[in-house]
Amino acid sequence: MRKLTLLMTGSAVAMMLAGGAQADSLRFSSWNGPTEPTTKANDQFVKDLAAATNGAITFEHFTGGAIMPPNSHLQGIGDGVAQIGQTTTGYTPSDLPINASIAGFGFIQPDPIAIGAAYADWAMHDPAALGEWEGHNVIPMAGFSTPEYSLMCNTKEAVTEAAQMQGLKVRAYGLIGSLVTSLGGFPVGMPASEAYQALQTGALDCASLSANWLRDGNLQEVSNFTTLTKWTPAFNSPQMTINKDWWKSLTNEQRKTIMELAARTEARAHILYAESATSALDAAVAANQTVVAEPGESMKAAVQAWIDNGVGDSAGIARDTYKLENPEAVFATFEPYVTKWTGLVQGLKDRNNEDELTQLLLDNMFKDLDPAVYGMN
Repeated sequence: MRKLTLLMTGSAVAMMLAGGAQADSLRFSSWNGPTEPTTKANDQFVKDLAAATNGAITFEHFTGGAIMPPNSHLQGIGDGVAQIGQTTTGYTPSDLPINASIAGFGFIQPDPIAIGAAYADWAMHDPAALGEWEGHNVIPMAGFSTPEYSLMCNTKEAVTEAAQMQGLKVRAYGLIGSLVTSLGGFPVGMPASEAYQALQTGALDCASLSANWLRDGNLQEVSNFTTLTKWTPAFNSPQMTINKDWWKSLTNEQRKTIMELAARTEARAHILYAESATSALDAAVAANQTVVAEPGESMKAAVQAWIDNGVGDSAGIARDTYKLENPEAVFATFEPYVTKWTGLVQGLKDRNNEDELTQLLLDNMFKDLDPAVYGMN
């Protein structure tokens, strides 16, 4: 057990490493704050799971990184610091290069439900993508996607044209960071939770995030303008990551219950994100805390040219940074899932209906996952 276990008492560690489903030993760790949509969805999952198992599987839900910071979740969950938690690929891309490499598809298909479901389906079914998670003693379960990313700026005027990006310090990760660089800005990698102080102190000029962070991160207090850039959502991370030893200690029926509730949790997260982004933006505008702007023609043209030129050289980044010998082969495994879910989501009668979306996920993503086999090797 590595240094992360020092965050807990010796007795708590011993209880967790026992691997059983004792109610007093289980921890779910969400690194985002309690009002963030994925955290709220996870909180309901914890409640639903306790009810569905008559209290046999009961978690204490820790939020806001109370147990460990975002970039420690992959190791921490694998070690058993928490049995389930959030693991964000973008914070540990070198540990998950295959999963990190497909981020560019969010610029090609930015629909949050479609791209989020495509990733979850691929991560749980593709041998290489799944194997990468299992190599860290965890398994991925379900998925999510933020809404498309906007540009929230503490500037003298709205940033709408490409020339205005010159020299701006922008909170951005991964390919959005590459895009910011191509537009003449300077990407700054930091967790979303740190954007408030950075905008307040001038360490950032803008933050590239989904609009729900106007409220969830109080960015409406430190940003004057919100440009609806509709850049790629953050999608290539599971809704939850599960410690493999604990998963294997469960019964088939318990694993089946978790899968079914995970599908509903994914549906709920998508819906909560859409509602949160819209309401946060509307509230900030109504309170005169932000001015909403659309990207200008030069901005849109520059971004499209960047996409057409290989989405920021996604393949080159995968080869040079993530050390993938054949990234095009990885992309070829993911593309059919994007096509599949683009069509399925277009067929929804109401994309904000939790029951309809849950059933779509169960029928087309979870139906062929055998709880006696998935994650059990």
